[in-house]
Amino acid sequence: MTVTISKPAINIREQLTELKAQQGYEERQFHFDNLMTNGTFDTDTDWTKGTGWTINTTTNVAECDGTQTTNTDLLQALSGIQTGRVYRVSTQLTRSAGLFRFAFGASSNPVSPDFNSSGEAVYYYTAASDTFTIAGRGTAAFVGSIDNFSVYEVDPADNKVIHTMPKGWKPLHVFEDGALQREGSAYDYTVEYDGFNYIVKETVAPVAPYSTTVIGVRA
Repeated sequence: MTVTISKPAINIREQLTELKAQQGYEERQFHFDNLMTNGTFDTDTDWTKGTGWTINTTTNVAECDGTQTTNTDLLQALSGIQTGRVYRVSTQLTRSAGLFRFAFGASSNPVSPDFNSSGEAVYYYTAASDTFTIAGRGTAAFVGSIDNFSVYEVDPADNKVIHTMPKGWKPLHVFEDGALQREGSAYDYTVEYDGFNYIVKETVAPVAPYSTTVIGVRA
């Protein structure tokens, strides 16, 4: 005699999801990106341009032609800034003449040293208010272009870029531009806990444009 037992197919993914829910397990994606609205200049709508500045939407750079007779700014208001925290501000600079500086708050107040050569221009700034305007400033007769403007929060102790997880979450996996990163001081990132929040700290300064995605779990 043959006995046939029929059972419904089991969806392993659904079963795992159900078990995780029963145990209070929860995962969520968190995205950390450049604090600039648009730092790659693929549109000219996010920036206020001073005399001589143009946005080249073909090459995605901001160009200054040196026709101005005084300092001229390329401005963007930032959000997500917190007073007292330190930020890494950078841009790729191609310079033919004149000087380039960073300015924050009032556009008439440049605070960085002069950058007078091509390459990456980097400055670390402690925010004096929760919202401020950042400027790429060209001195009189500045000729050149900037690209990949970026602002990231850093740990003031070592100027490493940090991403603070929301309260109650800790990182499980970290991806940079879709690539899985390795945890460890000799690798891609480390994880710190300040007593309130978990913090993902980059071991190498980011190259803009880039974004970090963290798969977090309930702490």
